[in-house]
Amino acid sequence: MPNALITGSNRGLGLALVRTALTDGWRVYATARRPAEATDLRGLAGEDRLTILPMDLMDFASIDRLAGHLDGAPIDVLLSNGAITGTKNTAFGETDYDDWADLSRANAMAPMRLAEALVENVAASQRKIMFFISSRIGPNPNFGFVNYRATKSALSQVALQIALALKERSIVSSCGHPGWVATKAAAAGTDALTPGESAQMLWRIIPNLTIADTGRFFDPDGSTLPIVTQQHDAKPYGMTRPVG
Repeated sequence: MPNALITGSNRGLGLALVRTALTDGWRVYATARRPAEATDLRGLAGEDRLTILPMDLMDFASIDRLAGHLDGAPIDVLLSNGAITGTKNTAFGETDYDDWADLSRANAMAPMRLAEALVENVAASQRKIMFFISSRIGPNPNFGFVNYRATKSALSQVALQIALALKERSIVSSCGHPGWVATKAAAAGTDALTPGESAQMLWRIIPNLTIADTGRFFDPDGSTLPIVTQQHDAKPYGMTRPVG
């Protein structure tokens, strides 16, 4: 039976991903900041393939404790889902830098810490997959929501760097976005996906990734997008010195 670790599982997309994985016959380790308050997640606890564990993205020691609890258990899919949105749109000149630092820690640094803490668990599994829920809002060109956009763009770079670091160990590291999902953090729109719809679309992709997919960014329909701006040409540092 394959094992998945899904973070940020107390509500929304994370909770829907847990439900989807369980329905698909997986054993799931689900994390939440405060498991005692994760009522909907605890409602699934009668399922003997579900283990609920505490973890807070802002507390790296809690990530280390999570790794200690898992104690070498193989993790076929490490699915990093949790994030914080922080300060809403602000005008230029009103940037909240403390908020930006918090978002950087939770949205970009914590997934890296999670990958480093659990790499041996993933390496010990059959599928060897790490997948990070990022966002297409990162490179969206209109101004606003700078802190969130910057940290989600950074997360995509983190996923790429992990892919480069671990490819020789046959560990897949990819990321993607969930589509426009109606959650507590995002108001519903006429075209919004439900968390369940998004989770089902993503779950058709994630467990089936292979090493050929490492370093890729996925749309929930299965197509791929550039993970970051990659300027790969014969002049990696731009213009060369003119001759003569």
